Amino acid sequence: MAELGQRALAGVELDELIAEAVALAARELGAEYASVLELTGDGRGLLVRGGYGFPEGVIAGVLGAGTDELPGYALQSDGPLIIVDFAAETRFGPSPLQRDLGSVSGIAAPIGARGRQFGVIDAHGPTPRQFSRDDAHFLQALANVIGAAAERARHEEEVRDSEARFRELADTTPALMWMTDAEGDVTFVNKGWLRFTGRELQEDLGDTFGLSAHPADRDDLLTRWRDSFARRNEFRFEYRLMARAGSYRWVLEVGIPRFAGGEFVGYVGTATDIHERKQMEDALRMSEASFRDLADSAPVMIWTTDERGLVTFVNAGWLAYTGTTLEEELGESWAFGVHREDAPMVVSAWHEVLARRQLWEREYRLRAQGGEYRWIAERGVPRFEDGVFVGYVGTAIDIHERKTMEGQLREVYEREHTIAETLQRSLLPERLPRIEGLEIAARYLPAGEGAAIGGDWYDALERPDGRVALVVGDVVGHGLRAAATMGQLRNAFRAYGLAESSPAEVMARVNRLVMSGEEDAMATVLYLVLDRETGEVRFASAGHPPPLVLAAEGAHFLEGGRAVPIGAVDPGVFREATAVLPKDASLLLYTDGLVERRDEPLERRLDALAEVADRAEGGLEGLCDAVLAGVIGERMPSDDVALLAVRPRPVATESIRFTLPAEPESLPGLRRRLARFLQAAGADEIETYEITLTVCEAAGNAIEHAYGPGDATFDVEASVDADDLVATVSDRGNWRERRGTHRGRGLNIIEGLMDQVEVSSEQGGTVVRMRRRLGRTRAA
Repeated sequence: MAELGQRALAGVELDELIAEAVALAARELGAEYASVLELTGDGRGLLVRGGYGFPEGVIAGVLGAGTDELPGYALQSDGPLIIVDFAAETRFGPSPLQRDLGSVSGIAAPIGARGRQFGVIDAHGPTPRQFSRDDAHFLQALANVIGAAAERARHEEEVRDSEARFRELADTTPALMWMTDAEGDVTFVNKGWLRFTGRELQEDLGDTFGLSAHPADRDDLLTRWRDSFARRNEFRFEYRLMARAGSYRWVLEVGIPRFAGGEFVGYVGTATDIHERKQMEDALRMSEASFRDLADSAPVMIWTTDERGLVTFVNAGWLAYTGTTLEEELGESWAFGVHREDAPMVVSAWHEVLARRQLWEREYRLRAQGGEYRWIAERGVPRFEDGVFVGYVGTAIDIHERKTMEGQLREVYEREHTIAETLQRSLLPERLPRIEGLEIAARYLPAGEGAAIGGDWYDALERPDGRVALVVGDVVGHGLRAAATMGQLRNAFRAYGLAESSPAEVMARVNRLVMSGEEDAMATVLYLVLDRETGEVRFASAGHPPPLVLAAEGAHFLEGGRAVPIGAVDPGVFREATAVLPKDASLLLYTDGLVERRDEPLERRLDALAEVADRAEGGLEGLCDAVLAGVIGERMPSDDVALLAVRPRPVATESIRFTLPAEPESLPGLRRRLARFLQAAGADEIETYEITLTVCEAAGNAIEHAYGPGDATFDVEASVDADDLVATVSDRGNWRERRGTHRGRGLNIIEGLMDQVEVSSEQGGTVVRMRRRLGRTRAA
C-alpha cells in the first residue's frame, strides 16, 4: 500500500495505477478476480476500467449501475461491503459478470466521496471466503488512493484545458497583451508582444515593467503605473516601446485591475501600436496648412472642435467608418451615433474635460456603417494659440476586437479561478474529528492570488496510545502540484503519526518518503503530540513558526525542536522538544501566511499575534475569529492562512455516558475513557484497574454474545455519588448460549470485584448493573 501511495505521489498515470491496484487487491485478499469500475458520464453504467484475472474482452465493458447488483449498491454505500455468500444475500445480487464467473464471495468499496463518486473497486471469486474487517479497511484504503489520484487527474485536466483556452485567446488577439500579479510583477505576455519586441518570454517576466520603454519616457511611465497600481485604478499611458531590431514605436497601453473574490490579484492589459497616429498628431501640430489633406489620408479617424467644444471637422476616415455626412457630424454632435447606454457618460465626461481644458480619453461604442455598434478608443488634446485655448484636436481608433477578446479572457479567468478554489477546498478535511477530552477549532483563509492554489493544511488525529497528534503545514509554492502535494503529505503524516510515537521520527519518515519521489517538493511543518491527561506536549518543527500557548499567566511561544523543512536535505536530522501546558491553557498552531509580511519584521508580527490572541475572549471559535480579524484585518492575506486551536477539556467527575460499536476495537478506547473518569472522580490506581476490568469484561460479553454478524452498538454509563460508583453496560441483542466448558468466567470476575451485580433481560436487550463503594480496595 505504501509503495502504491508513493507511486500516486509521483504522478503515475491513472490507468497504470489502477492496474497495480487491482493486482494488489487480488493478491492480498486471496481473490481470483478484482476490478475497478468507473461510473459513466450519464451515471447509468459502470465501465470496467481495470481488472485482474478476467478472460479476454471483459476490460472496457460496461455493467449496470442499479442498486439491485453489488457494484451499484456499493457505489451508493458509505463504506466497504462484505458478501460471505451471494446466494444468502438479500439486499442485492451479483453483477452479470460475477454471475458468469461463478463468484460466491466478494468484497467491494466505493471510490470517491458521496456526490463525487468515481466508481467501485471489488474482489470476488468462486471460492467461499470469509473476508475480515481488516480486509475491508485495506480495500477502502486502496479505493481512497485511487479516488485521490482520479480527482487529481480530473482537476489537472480541467486546469490544463482552461489554461490552454486562455493562452489561445490571448495569442489570437490583435493587441499586445500582458498580465501582472498582485505585486506588480509581469507573469504573462502574449505572442503578439513577443513578435513586436523580438524578445524571449523569460526576458519579459518578473519585475520588468517599463524596462523596454524609451529612456525619455520611462520615468513618466513608471510614475503613472505606480500611482494607478497603488490606487487600483485603470492604467493608461502612451509611450515609445522598443520594437524588433531596436527601433522605438509609440503604443497606447491600457491596464485594468483584476479582482477575484473581492481581492485584488493584479492587472491585465493591452498595448496598441499608435505610431502612425502619433506621427500624424505631430505633423498636425507642425503644419496646420496641410492638416486636412494629412487627416484624410491618415489610417485613423480625426476630429477637431472649437473653444466651445463644437465639432468643426472630421476626416474622411471618420465618415467612411460611420457612413455619415460631414454636415451630420459638425456642431453639437457629441451624442450622435454613440450607443444609448454610453451616450450620457460620454457627454457628461466631455463637458467636464472641456471646462478644465484637460486631456480627453474615452472608450465607448459608436455606430459604424451598416448599423453595428463597435468599440473605439478616442483621445483629444487641447490646442492653444499664443496661450489662448482654441479647441481640441483628437483621434479615434477601432478597438472592438480587443474589447471582445478582453471579455472572453475575463470569462476564462473567472472559470479557472473557480476550478482552483474548488480544488483548494476539497483537499482540506471537511470537518474536524470529535476527540474525547479535547476542544478543537480551525480556520482556512485562501490568499487573494487569483487562480493560484495554495498548499496549507491542518489535521488532528487520536493515536492508539490515547495521545492526540496535531499538524499544520505549508507546501512551498503555489499551483495544482502544490495542492496535490499537500494532500499527499497530509495522508503521510496521518499514516506515520499512527505508527510512530516520536514527532522527530514521524518527520524523518515523511522526509524520506518525499526525498524518494521523482519530483521536488518542500514543506514547512509543525507536528505536535499532546497528552490530554498531563498536558505534556512533544513537538518537532521543520522550518515552521512556533506554536503559541495561551494561559492565565500570559501568552508565550514554544521554542525548540527546530530543523530544516521537509524535502530540503536527505537524510534530514529532526529534533523534538517537550513542554507542559498550564491548566486550562489553549494551544494555537498556524502557517506563516498569518504572520509574514514584506513590509514588517517577523518578530513584530509574532508579538502582534501573541497580543491579539491573549486578549481574545470566549471559546476556540471566538479565538480563531479574533486572531484573523486582529492580525490580518479586512484585507486578504498575500499567502494562505491555516489555523488550528486546541484546548484540553476538564475530565467529567460525576457521570459519563457513551455509545460504542459492538466490536473488539472499541475496548481500548473504553479503557482509556473509563480510567480518565475514575481518576478524576478520586479512585485510586487499584480501584481504577479493577473497575475498568469489570466494565470492559461486561462490554466484551455484550460484543461476543449479544449480536451476530452486522453493525451493532452497546451503551456504557458510569456515575459516582457519595463515593458509590454505579456502572451499567446495556446492549440491544439476544444473548447466545455459552460455548465450551471453559467459557462464561467473565461474570465470576465481575461479581468478585464489584459489591453488587445485577443482570437483567429488558425489552430490546440485556443490562448489566454493577455497584462498588470507592475507598475499599480489594485484590483482583
